[in-house]
Amino acid sequence: MSESNARQRGRPRSFDEETALDELTALFWQKGYTQTSVADLVEASGVPKPSLYRIFGSKEELFASILRRYMATRMDMISTLVAHAGPGVDGIHTFLSLMRDDVVSGTSQNGCLLVAASAELHGSTPGFDDFGSAYRGALRERIYTLVERAGGADNDIDQRADLMLTWFMGLDVTTRGAGDEAEIDRAIDAMHATVDTWR
Repeated sequence: MSESNARQRGRPRSFDEETALDELTALFWQKGYTQTSVADLVEASGVPKPSLYRIFGSKEELFASILRRYMATRMDMISTLVAHAGPGVDGIHTFLSLMRDDVVSGTSQNGCLLVAASAELHGSTPGFDDFGSAYRGALRERIYTLVERAGGADNDIDQRADLMLTWFMGLDVTTRGAGDEAEIDRAIDAMHATVDTWR
């Protein structure tokens, strides 16, 4: 093997893969899957097209990887909020307040990437079939844990978890649709009022 080939094969990548994925996630989150071109991906990541395909695969494979990565991060965040919320109906109120702070902080200004992508792609994409269903299932598990700690009959807990899941998805759509702080507060206040009836 020549010295130049050894240098080429052993040469470290000139970019940080996690940073590139962060940039690409933000791009898909803002523009959506369909409106994001390969040229957009190259520009956002700073990775030449041949390298982009070699490292991340096709656009479909890249997006599936981004969705899985985003879902893992989002579920960790929701799990943390549930853990910090505490028990009982008051714990659900605390969770709603924590969610409100996250939504209006600007970090979630585009809503949930999975909800937006599910609406655009009917919840499925090559490499991550039924990602919409997988997301809703994972989110419901965490909401169920929160609601179960407030007590009640099994049927009530199931219905309350389903109601909160639907509300949660609706809040993401409102946020994605550029809902202002007052509109977001009305949605959260309505859920607070509903949760008060669960005492």
